[in-house]
Amino acid sequence: MEASNILLSAPLQKLLDEHMLLRADMDLIYEITEDIEYDSGPAVVQLFEELYNRVSAFNFKLKTHSKREEEGLFPMIARHLGENDRTIEEMESEHEKADQHLEDFLTETKQAGLTIDVNAAEWINVYAVQALATLTQHFAKEEKVLFPLAENILSVNEKQDLERLFQV
Repeated sequence: MEASNILLSAPLQKLLDEHMLLRADMDLIYEITEDIEYDSGPAVVQLFEELYNRVSAFNFKLKTHSKREEEGLFPMIARHLGENDRTIEEMESEHEKADQHLEDFLTETKQAGLTIDVNAAEWINVYAVQALATLTQHFAKEEKVLFPLAENILSVNEKQDLERLFQV
């Protein structure tokens, strides 16, 4: 779902396409978190195991995506914005917030171990829900504001540099 009518260059379109793939994973994760919230008994522990596996795989994909933004796109945009502009700072902060929720989920799950009970599964589940909420809002901001901004302010050479960086 493209938020704007602007045609994006290849590297920015790649980031947008990654959002689509990440959202598909997020939808599956969300369904499991909902099932955990509304189910009871041993089914919750089984669902939680599936959630853990999905969140672990998702976290790896998200880190790869975030690295492209943090090491490529964000610094390029920041060079064009005034020193008082907090756009990139806000984006990085949202990355950190989502990452922290995911790390809390993974850490708490590992600490609970194989003997996780229904109560622990239910409260650890909240970290996954918080990460999804943060990421949903964050992706929308990037798609509505950041990607169109980048398309307008980055030079052709910068976009080519970004594309090369993403191919590595």
